[in-house]
Amino acid sequence: MNAVIALAQKEWRINLDTPQGYVVSIAFLLASGFFFGSNLFLSGQADMRQWFAMLPLLYIFFIPAMSMRLLADELHDGTYELLATMPTRTIDIVLGKYVSLMGHITFLLMLTWLYPLTLSLLGNVDMGTVMASYLGAWLLAALFAAVCLYASALTSHAMIAYIVGLILLLVFFLLTQVSPTLPVFIQDWIVMFGPINHYQNMMRGVVNLADVMLFVSGVVIFLSLSWFALERRRWR
Repeated sequence: MNAVIALAQKEWRINLDTPQGYVVSIAFLLASGFFFGSNLFLSGQADMRQWFAMLPLLYIFFIPAMSMRLLADELHDGTYELLATMPTRTIDIVLGKYVSLMGHITFLLMLTWLYPLTLSLLGNVDMGTVMASYLGAWLLAALFAAVCLYASALTSHAMIAYIVGLILLLVFFLLTQVSPTLPVFIQDWIVMFGPINHYQNMMRGVVNLADVMLFVSGVVIFLSLSWFALERRRWR
């Protein structure tokens, strides 16, 4: 656990010290604020449903950018071999990087709480639905972060990791969009295992154990795949 915390703190400092961390964070907040403001002034309603509906699209472009260098740079610079020779398990490396990434995402989501606070001054806001939606947004981000960390473990080039992560997340999103045109049995599988569908369930203000477990299971699976990808490199 000490190794996980130390790695997470190191990555957190890098995010604070490098222009990339600032640029990605500011760009995410600007894009998020644009969609929130556009919906507010166009519809004239104290409602965040449209903003939460657009949030997965922002994740698709920004989470790969936040995660692309986490493991790819270690592999490219040869520092992963140094970490591997230290008394640090591969799972500690994966979890340390993941905790740092989720800390970054959680911090950005916390900053967006300004939106419901603003809406509460303009009208009545169903805070129960907002909180359920934020929980769904955080869980969706946790799954997407695990997917993109796996993409970063597959290559030593950060830009390739970004492209792979972007494609994987697009697949999740597009499957949900095209599911009505697919055969019924495929639609049933997408509804059962599609993260966007479970996120949309939570946007309605309903938190089911099945929805939460889908995200938790997905995180475990992709973190395990990241561990396997790094272990394979260690023993080659």
